[in-house]
Amino acid sequence: MSPSDLSELIVSLGGVKFWVVAMVPLYIGWVLAQPPTTRHLFPDEAPLILALLVIGPFLSTFTLLFNTYYDMGTTDRRNPRKRYTQVVAEIVEPETLLWAAIGFGALGLLLAVYTSANFVSYTVPPPGPLTAAVGPHGFTIVMALVALLSVVYSHPAVRWKGVAGMDLVTNMIGFGVLCPLGGWALVQPLELAPWWYIATITLFLGAVYAPTTAADYDADKATGIRTLAVRLGVRRTLLLGFALQIASVASLALGWSQRWFPFSVSSAYDAMAQLWPFIGLQVVFYALFSRRPSVGKIWALLLLLSITEGVGVLLMLWGFVQARTFGP
Repeated sequence: MSPSDLSELIVSLGGVKFWVVAMVPLYIGWVLAQPPTTRHLFPDEAPLILALLVIGPFLSTFTLLFNTYYDMGTTDRRNPRKRYTQVVAEIVEPETLLWAAIGFGALGLLLAVYTSANFVSYTVPPPGPLTAAVGPHGFTIVMALVALLSVVYSHPAVRWKGVAGMDLVTNMIGFGVLCPLGGWALVQPLELAPWWYIATITLFLGAVYAPTTAADYDADKATGIRTLAVRLGVRRTLLLGFALQIASVASLALGWSQRWFPFSVSSAYDAMAQLWPFIGLQVVFYALFSRRPSVGKIWALLLLLSITEGVGVLLMLWGFVQARTFGP
C-alpha cells in the first residue's frame, strides 16, 4: 500500500468530509439557541465541542462504516467515488469493519449521555411534556435518533437507501432536522426550536442530497438498488432537487419578510437583506449545472452550492450575534 493509498483510506474511513455535513447544522442550532446577552460565533464551550465529537468523528464514522459494510461487496465496487472500499476489502475483514462501526456508534451515544448529564441544564420551566419527561437529555434522544436512522438506511432488514424517496427523506431528516436540533438542545429545550428555520435547512439539504443519487445512478442501477435517481431517472431527480431548492428559498423569504426568529433579531434581519444575491446565485447554479447533466457537473454543482450556502449562513449568523466572535 502506497502512502497515498493509506492517506486516502484514513480520510475516507474517517469520513472527514462526511463529518462536516453533520457538524455544520449542529453548530448552526447551537448559535441560534444562545441567550441574547452571550451570543457569539466561536465554538469555545465544552458541551458544543463534545457534541461536535459525537456527531462528527463518532456517529458520522459509525454511519459511514456501517454503510460500507453492507455496500462494499455490491454497489461500492462499481462506484468510482468509492474507490477506497477496494483498499478496505484487501486489508480489513468485513467483520472487523462491522465491529468498528458498532464501536464508534457506542462511543458516540455514551458521550452524548455524558454531555447531557454534565453540561446541559435549562433554567426555564419545562415548556412541554417531552422536556418534562427527559430533562436535560434532549440531546441524547436526538443523537439516538441519528444512530437509528443510520441503521435503517443501510441494514438489509429495512434498507431505506434502496427505497426510492426514503433515501432522500432519511438524509433530510438526519442532517436537516436532527443535527440542528442537537445543537439547539445543548442550550434550550427542543419544544422551543425554530421549526420554520429548521424546515428551511431541511429543504436545502434535500436539494443538495438529490443530485448525489443522480451521480451514483449507474452503480446503483447496475446492482439493483432502487434509489431516487434509479426510480425517477437523472433529469427528473435533478428537477426534484431544483424544486426543493426553490422551496427552501421561498421558505427563507417568507420567514424573513415576517421577521420570524432568527430574523426577529434586527441585526440578523438587516444582514440577510444584503445576502439575497448569494441565495439567488444558488438558484442560478442549480439551473445551469442541471442542464445536460454529467457526473462532473453534478459534483461541481454540489461544491458551489455548499460554498455559497456556507458563506451566506455564516454572514447571517455574524449579523445574528451582532458581530461578537467570542463569548463574554
